[in-house]
Amino acid sequence: MIEERNVRKTVLSGLFWVYCETMAAQVMTFAVSIILARLLEPGHYGIIAIVNVFINIANVFVTSSFSLSLVQKKNTDDLDCNTMFWFNLVLSVILYFMFFIFAPFIAEYYENTSLIRIIRILSLRIPLSAYNSIQQAIVSNHLAFRKSFYATSIGTFFSAAAGIFAAFFNAGVWALVIQNLSSIVCNTLFLMAVIRWHPKCMFSLVRLKSLLGFGWKLLLTGLLFTGYSELRTLVIGKRFSTKELGYYDKGYTFPKVIASNIDATITKVLFPTLSQSQDKRKRLCEMARRAAKTSAYLMTPVLFGLATISFPLVKLLLTEKWIPCVPYLKIMCLVWWMQPTQSCSIQAIKAIGRSDLYLYVEIISKTIGVILIIFSVKIYDSVYAIAISMFIGQMFAVILYGWISSKYIGYRFRDQLADLMLPAMLGVIMCFGVKLVENISEILWVCILVQIVTGAFFYILLSFLFKVEEFQYLLKTGYTLWREKCKD
Repeated sequence: MIEERNVRKTVLSGLFWVYCETMAAQVMTFAVSIILARLLEPGHYGIIAIVNVFINIANVFVTSSFSLSLVQKKNTDDLDCNTMFWFNLVLSVILYFMFFIFAPFIAEYYENTSLIRIIRILSLRIPLSAYNSIQQAIVSNHLAFRKSFYATSIGTFFSAAAGIFAAFFNAGVWALVIQNLSSIVCNTLFLMAVIRWHPKCMFSLVRLKSLLGFGWKLLLTGLLFTGYSELRTLVIGKRFSTKELGYYDKGYTFPKVIASNIDATITKVLFPTLSQSQDKRKRLCEMARRAAKTSAYLMTPVLFGLATISFPLVKLLLTEKWIPCVPYLKIMCLVWWMQPTQSCSIQAIKAIGRSDLYLYVEIISKTIGVILIIFSVKIYDSVYAIAISMFIGQMFAVILYGWISSKYIGYRFRDQLADLMLPAMLGVIMCFGVKLVENISEILWVCILVQIVTGAFFYILLSFLFKVEEFQYLLKTGYTLWREKCKD
């Protein structure tokens, strides 16, 4: 009982600081993206979106696969960290020079010579990520999210200031380059100060082999996931215009920035915590379900509400030049809404060391997704159809992960659907309430403010009337944290 309370307290503390970290970073990023979107053109975002496709795929090798082995492994020591660092560094330098050499060919393919310098400069993020990925693994292992919060907040502030400063001086697309590059630089430097981990001349082939044994499956899965996610960007960038890609990218990013506050917070704490309970399947299932239910409950009103007020919100924040991104924004709100259950299943599967299952499911779901993309391009040939294909592909992924989670974790698929549908019903009723007050004033910001307050009121009221478990759980948890804080 004492051990369970300690785990719960640790998880809650970790969730609090990760949420603060993610919220601070995302609020700053969100504010900066609004300022930059008003200063820059949609085409600038389209160019950066194309470059980020290649960088994001390369970063899978450095940040999203092998480094997670340090989190999954029990009793990770300094030799493990240094071994993985030197491996990641060598790999990242090789990847950087590959992009440096192939930049002219990429620019020629997209018929845009400005891509050459942008790719060569922005790709410097890859070697920097080799260091940063080890720092993030150490933060997760020691649940040192409070320190990470301060480092991320300060780093995000400096990178935001750099991007806005460049945009005010008419730097154009280079304002986005400066913001992207300075973000990883600042985050790494400030984490270096608070984590106080520095690489040493230590390396072990035996340790590397053990770490790669878990990480290579995550690598293949990450490549599938990232490649599939970025495939639409590649297709739109080539088949349509960078301006159209800019609209699609903004429509995708807007709900992602908001939703990832909740989803990334829970999954970041969930994986290392579940890894500690990997031998206790019942406890593993309970924790995974609790995280999925909490995430779905919190994410539903945000995303449903965003989709409902998307037109006036985009008009107010980004100006009328960004109105074409609204249809994409609405679709992506539904895509991100289905993410919580899927994310928690993924973390549980990885926590028990079954990265092979994660790989198999990703192969199947992404194959279906690629077929849907081809179908949408060949039959409809529109960016809107490509966005719809992402929504349908996400539904297939939820079903596949639901089946795997039910079989190996014990989190039954019907329970997953119930945990997702209950907040959805509340969200739909909430949206009707929001629509009732959409024309309450001729002043745009007043209408939006009234809609947000109305939506929050409806969702909380319905949760109270129907005695929604997650609502009561969050109230109880908040009260418990407050009492513990008062005692301290």
